[in-house]
Amino acid sequence: MHTLKNTLTVLTLLLITIPKAYSDDSLVKEFVSLNEKANYETGHITFNGKTTDLSFAGRLLFKKDDQADIQDLGLAIFSEEALLPVIVMSTSDKPFTPDFNEMHINLPDMDNGFICSNVSYQEKDSTKIVDHSIYTVMGQNCSGKGNNKGVTKDISLTIPSSVAIAGSSRVTLKEGIAYLNTNIKLNEHYVLTGGLGTRAYNQIFDLITNSPEITTLVEQQISGSIHDEINAQTGRLIRKAGIDIHLESTSHIASGGVDLFISGKRRTMDEGAMVGVHSWTDDYEIEGGDLPVDSPIHYEDQNIPYITEMLGSPAGKDFYFFAINAAPADGMYDMSRAEMESLNMLTPDAREDNIKALFAWAEEKYALSFAPVSAIVQRKAPWLYVYYPKTKSYIGVNDHDEVWVSGDQWGGFKYINTLSHFVKTLTEK
Repeated sequence: MHTLKNTLTVLTLLLITIPKAYSDDSLVKEFVSLNEKANYETGHITFNGKTTDLSFAGRLLFKKDDQADIQDLGLAIFSEEALLPVIVMSTSDKPFTPDFNEMHINLPDMDNGFICSNVSYQEKDSTKIVDHSIYTVMGQNCSGKGNNKGVTKDISLTIPSSVAIAGSSRVTLKEGIAYLNTNIKLNEHYVLTGGLGTRAYNQIFDLITNSPEITTLVEQQISGSIHDEINAQTGRLIRKAGIDIHLESTSHIASGGVDLFISGKRRTMDEGAMVGVHSWTDDYEIEGGDLPVDSPIHYEDQNIPYITEMLGSPAGKDFYFFAINAAPADGMYDMSRAEMESLNMLTPDAREDNIKALFAWAEEKYALSFAPVSAIVQRKAPWLYVYYPKTKSYIGVNDHDEVWVSGDQWGGFKYINTLSHFVKTLTEK
């Protein structure tokens, strides 16, 4: 609902400055329209004469061993497809928030991190994107702590502010369903967490463009948004494409992840999913819940207008004020299903309840054909259906309430009966 809604991403404040006024028409806007991908710049790092492009950021968590709690290291900068961070910046003291004046530069092997005795930085206006800045950090006399101990090197790092708020999201496709995460397990030692930003917008844009057959997006672990203005546009992109959003029993979404959830054409949730809301904060100087109800800030695009666009009136306004008063910006309130239903956040469909009961019965009665059980119900007009990858079979109901199955064991596409027939049979039992 507003900038910096998730406390996990407060570290990016160091890389964001107050927007500046520009008159240069050659500069591009970060967001142009729902028909185009958003713009952001790549940064780069030069170390030992070699330059590597950097394209998105997130907070890296490092697990030292199986017994230790996950330790927060600070800001990680990645290349576009890297599985490990290209660079991690942190200080020696918790909470490991990057500090340009005392910076540890840890290059991929965590045993070989560099501490620079002389760090300087400068800020300048971006020459590409309106209202953005670029930071250049120079680390001189950087000594390695691990195998490189005693070796002195210089490091040059360029970070555009647009990279810092691009986020760390990842979209993966599996068996006809898209999965969205901002908490990404890189390996047994590294976990990247960040938020929804420009990167998520572009990933959803690519999903819609390159995989139009995908009709369901599952939000799994979404820590929040680090760019609420772009997050609202991501939601509009999803609604325009008519994509459904589903939460699995293990899904845990918070803050801006909830704002994205309500953009689904249909919004469904399994029992066990967690949905957390809280107030927004503006650089931790003011909070949405502290403002009078008639404050014009509530009516900025990403706040009441966007939410009302998704949920309708009066539910949109009701949900907005519910969220900002449910918990302070540094807290979290987990919503109940009843609260979500009362605010129009979940899609009511009595017919769908009957269809799900049919699918559950089929999974129990014909377990060899419909496995694994409790697969995700998907919609693609005129069908409401489930695909079972283990057996490569389908069961679905169309808009005429006809029940069909498909798969080798059925001899192809086969009509079974009407939904009403099965509902009557199940009710009598």
